[in-house]
Amino acid sequence: MSFELSVNLEYMFHEAGERLEDRMVAAARAGFRKVEIFTTANRDVPSLKAALAETGCELYATVTDPRIQLVMEAQHDNFREMFAKAAAEAAELGAQRIVVPSGSAVPYMKRPVQLGIVAKAIASVVPVAEAHGLTIMLEPVNTRVDHPGVLFGMTEDAVAVIEQVDSPRVRLLYDLYHSVTERENPAEVLPKVAHLVEHIQIADAPGRGEPGSGQIDWPTMLRLIESVGYQGVLGLECSPTGPDTSAALAYIRGLAA
Repeated sequence: MSFELSVNLEYMFHEAGERLEDRMVAAARAGFRKVEIFTTANRDVPSLKAALAETGCELYATVTDPRIQLVMEAQHDNFREMFAKAAAEAAELGAQRIVVPSGSAVPYMKRPVQLGIVAKAIASVVPVAEAHGLTIMLEPVNTRVDHPGVLFGMTEDAVAVIEQVDSPRVRLLYDLYHSVTERENPAEVLPKVAHLVEHIQIADAPGRGEPGSGQIDWPTMLRLIESVGYQGVLGLECSPTGPDTSAALAYIRGLAA
């Protein structure tokens, strides 16, 4: 049971300062070679590119603007414009994956209708992703603690859109923390969707701290992930419970090694 790990610089290595470039240096010094960030909007892309080159790190994934409400067709033109810019910047930074959040749901429209509208928006940017060599990842996030009102609250929501779009460029980001917090059973959910999974992210629950800080049985979870045939990177997207990120991640690094 061996997995390579990536670290999300938005959550970790805060002890290195506010700049993502400085956190990247700290992550590289700690032995991590894959990093993830949120949106590149309003960020110094050339500076990030230089930091990636200097540290030898790979930007594994980035994220588009999560504030766009994809169930609103009136926002689709803005979405396409934003996606084109985000995709170009992701490609400039060497990323091969980009997360597209669903945005909020609306209370006056049936869920299948909402998912259909989102699928239409996602399908419209597949050619852009293809032109940049990007895989679009759809990520369900929990509505109970972190993202109340979001449309992709359950794994099945994102899967429904992926199946409607029906493109190898659109795949699933399965975040185990969000799944457990939404009271899904990973042992039931993950085997059903493993063929669609592009990336898996992890954090402990409750609390979204580093693995080992909560109640999740991590040896069992890693065996589950291995059993479904996943051979990709495990993305650490957690908030360390102590001041030393590298020390906080020692437990999961030992398990994953």
